[in-house]
Amino acid sequence: MTSRSPLRRRRKRILCAGIALLALALIVLAVVCWSFASLVVVPNHSALPRDAGVVSASTNKVVLSRSNDSLRPGIYGLDWDGGHAIVGPVLGSDSHSVTRQLRDVKGRLVPGTRVTLDSSVYEGNPRQTLGLPFSNVPVAGELGAMPAWLIPGPTRTWAILVHGINRNRENDLRIVPTLHRAGLPTLLITYRGDVGAPGGPDGLHHMGLTEWRDLQAAARYALAHGARQLVLIGYSMGGAIVTQFMEHSPLAHQVSGLVLDAPALSWTKILAFNAKEEGFPSFAARPVEWIIGLRVSADWSSLEALHHSSSFHLPILLFHGTEDKVVPISLSDSFARELPRWVTYYRVPHAGHVESWNVDSGSYDRRLAAFLSALGG
Repeated sequence: MTSRSPLRRRRKRILCAGIALLALALIVLAVVCWSFASLVVVPNHSALPRDAGVVSASTNKVVLSRSNDSLRPGIYGLDWDGGHAIVGPVLGSDSHSVTRQLRDVKGRLVPGTRVTLDSSVYEGNPRQTLGLPFSNVPVAGELGAMPAWLIPGPTRTWAILVHGINRNRENDLRIVPTLHRAGLPTLLITYRGDVGAPGGPDGLHHMGLTEWRDLQAAARYALAHGARQLVLIGYSMGGAIVTQFMEHSPLAHQVSGLVLDAPALSWTKILAFNAKEEGFPSFAARPVEWIIGLRVSADWSSLEALHHSSSFHLPILLFHGTEDKVVPISLSDSFARELPRWVTYYRVPHAGHVESWNVDSGSYDRRLAAFLSALGG
């Protein structure tokens, strides 16, 4: 009897230790999944990480520390604390540094400054950045007035631009010159959770499930001020907002065309893709889905655009970068394959998330102009 007691005690200690380790693992898993879910649903308007350093700068050139970001092809905004500039194509590189064109410097750019290359090229309003006249207009939404920029144009077809998650109207200025040349009055909107706009009742993003009603308010504004047709343009989560509008809004019949850039067409697949990008198996996204569903009452089926393909029987121009590490390009591949009659699709080599314009702005603008011309005014 006594000889067996130490064995039982040892087994009990091992069992307790195993239970404690399992409990700790579950707590860690819950914290990780909650944090991952927060990246999707909690608004975050803090500055992007400063992931490159300035080696030297002159009037029209900047030398940056070598990294995947500083080597990205194309045109980008260059942001640092207290300053902004625009960097153009790579002029040269070595094992430690990258030399790029530089223009429109605002602020002091000196060696050692930490900077970010940002797909949002411009900083400021349409007049400051592009020399275009505009008005600040309040769009009356269900949560209150949401600020928007209205750039006038002569046609009765209006463009409404919807930026991505945690971004802002400045990000959409890249394509405004093309829209302006085409004659479209252009409305660059905000939606719930944006800086300057009302927050949602719970203070969270809803992946397009509620934000589409703010786009609907903007559509009502446009139609009340002379628009007969609408072209909706959505980036990333802005694409999800546009697709939710097309699925749910009674105003969807007023839309003559869509322009989508790296659109969030399936949040479940986006979560699985990002789990794999972080080194986890794709099924690790399932508890994240569960937590998101608890926090925002997510209707996952509604967020699957291809479950509602009949909502997209209209001309659609679709761009997606082949190097996108946020929204898998396979979503756009499937969307274009499912709707070949309606979708004109461009896979843009070397472009990261919503960087198709940045990598090849000339081709992007020509394709957009041709699409708008085919729609008519």
